[in-house]
Amino acid sequence: MNPICRGIVAALLLSGVGTVDAQETRTATTQRAVRLFDRSLVDTNGVPRLFVSEILARGPVLVSFTFTGCTAFCPAADIVMDDVAERLKRRNPGGVRLITLTLDPLTDTPEQLRRERAAFLHPDRTFLTGQPDDVWAVLDGLGVEGGTRQDHDLAFLLIGRGGAGIRTLSGLAGAEELATLAGDLR
Repeated sequence: MNPICRGIVAALLLSGVGTVDAQETRTATTQRAVRLFDRSLVDTNGVPRLFVSEILARGPVLVSFTFTGCTAFCPAADIVMDDVAERLKRRNPGGVRLITLTLDPLTDTPEQLRRERAAFLHPDRTFLTGQPDDVWAVLDGLGVEGGTRQDHDLAFLLIGRGGAGIRTLSGLAGAEELATLAGDLR
């Protein structure tokens, strides 16, 4: 997204335009029963990372989801994640890792993610993709539907070390709320 569009989306988010009353979109956080699959995913530099034994085993994680063809919800979620990264950096550097997983591994190669999401590549965030079967297994295990529908649901997952205590926030959560909840993860 170009800087002008990013600025417009950020201004809309900060002004409250395009957001829905939190009471209507979610009930604080909900616990989620999942099946974690230790599949190989790839970051934007092409570095493979095992989802459970490398990513989740190293500490708490805040996970968001994106696909580069999305023009409605994903850019807004990416802006929120960058804001969370800045807030966590000030409060608890190195405490919680921020992961964004593609919903569309058929299109979102490491190069495509790097090119299309360059404006959101905060140094404390990691964008992941991989072979479609691996990405879909991880998404399915997390209870997230993959694909390229523009009307997809937004969700953020807070996952404790090793996959413990997974909580879901549905809808476009605020950066302050996410940073506070993420800061409480163990």
